[in-house]
Amino acid sequence: MKKKGPFLVKELKALSPGTQIWGKYLVLNKVQRKTRDGREIIDLKLGDSSGTIDSIVWDNCSVTGDIINGSIVGLLGDIMVYNNRLQVTAKRIKILEEDISPYLKTPPAGMDSLVKKFDQVIEQVIDPYLSKLLQKIFTEETRERFFRAPAAKMIHHNYYGGLLEHTLSVAALCSKAADEYQEINRDILLAGALLHDIGKIAEYEMQTSPQYTVKGRLIGHIVIGSELISNAIDNMRKEGINFPDELDWMLRHMILSHHGRLEFGSPVIPLFPEAFVLYMMDNLDAKMYVFKDKLEDNEGSEELFTNYDQFFEQIFFKYRYQPTND
Repeated sequence: MKKKGPFLVKELKALSPGTQIWGKYLVLNKVQRKTRDGREIIDLKLGDSSGTIDSIVWDNCSVTGDIINGSIVGLLGDIMVYNNRLQVTAKRIKILEEDISPYLKTPPAGMDSLVKKFDQVIEQVIDPYLSKLLQKIFTEETRERFFRAPAAKMIHHNYYGGLLEHTLSVAALCSKAADEYQEINRDILLAGALLHDIGKIAEYEMQTSPQYTVKGRLIGHIVIGSELISNAIDNMRKEGINFPDELDWMLRHMILSHHGRLEFGSPVIPLFPEAFVLYMMDNLDAKMYVFKDKLEDNEGSEELFTNYDQFFEQIFFKYRYQPTND
């Protein structure tokens, strides 16, 4: 091994167990506990712009400074395997005074590019009522919150700008569906795609990692989003804009049904084509993110398969066929 460090998290996951490493990482989560024999132990979730990894800090580890969530640590440790998952056993830790921004994961495409695409999608909605509604909802303040919000706490797009990235992917998939199925109203579908997760700006707060707000835990983004749209439409009507009742109902139905099934949190199921397509495209983008993430994960003892994932209750096949020119 030529490189001695510093290693990115993505690079750590390609190393063999027993390899000694050093690097600088952001503390995403800290849990202090005791083992059965009474030893003090700290479990850390560490991260940088390339990913996350678990670390264990035993009571014989040399620690300089106070480890807290959001701190940057310089870490010397060994790559180990525990329960078929890679982790770093810390040997020395030092708290560093550094800006956390370079350590935060953000969309690969870059925020400026995504914001430009977002404005382009909004301009594609030409229906006067829906266009005005989007302008009313996406004020400068809301745009700022929307652009920095995560799309989830753990499963997909769970980082700064993740909600914007996910929303644009869903909108692009919906646009392709509208090209294929002529009976679909493109404006309703695109408006629904842009607004389907708007409630997440109040469901999560972005610290070093996504955290639920009190409102988010008690109400949830689906209901929050429906209420936000309803309030915006009510304000338009107070200004003399005769927003059609049927359009109001359809748009809010799309928000309320976009998880597709009652057991997945939607109070209603999709009852018309645009609502169904939105549900399918939202689900597709979230699931494709999971597959991409698992394919890039080098953890596991098998070459072609990942470890069994408890959350998704499956393994993932990692091989990617590459055609040859023979």
